[in-house]
Amino acid sequence: MSPRSDNEVKATKLNTEDELRDDLNVMPDIINDVPEPEVKRQPLQIVWRNVILMSILHIIAIYGLYLLPQAQILTLVWSGFMYWISGLGITAGAHRLWSHRSYKAKLPLRILLAIFNSMAFQNDIIEWARDHRVHHKFSETDADPHNAKRGFFFSHVGWLLVKKHPDVKQKGGQLDVSDLLADPVCRFQRK
Repeated sequence: MSPRSDNEVKATKLNTEDELRDDLNVMPDIINDVPEPEVKRQPLQIVWRNVILMSILHIIAIYGLYLLPQAQILTLVWSGFMYWISGLGITAGAHRLWSHRSYKAKLPLRILLAIFNSMAFQNDIIEWARDHRVHHKFSETDADPHNAKRGFFFSHVGWLLVKKHPDVKQKGGQLDVSDLLADPVCRFQRK
């Protein structure tokens, strides 16, 4: 056997690359031939009470912007402080403490965070944490309360204005929230 020349090695290499490229070019045809499963979209049912409340809230906020130049400096500082602590009620409270159990908090801090959470006007802790846990467990499915696959507006605001998908209710009902129900602070705030 004689050693192969460089030209023969290159030709073999090219043939292998061409065959591989041909195989890869067939792949999209195979992938495209697989039919997409039909997705039955649940028709959106608008909850007019929520639409009206959200509209009123935003109209008042716009009116507040109109009044802003007339406000005294202490009012602006107080408003900024209230905005910050109500945000803590969601971020440090409902999200990190009660939804994810990222840390443990003693009773005084839990009471304070529950008060801050109430100021944020985003439902009670139990409902907020349950919806957030469902969101993480069933992300981007119909069981996700704010499924991003349903669009940008839906995932940010629209989900608050329509009835929940039946899968959200079903999967949310199966989720273990016994830790939230056992917390007297969460139970009191829900009442």
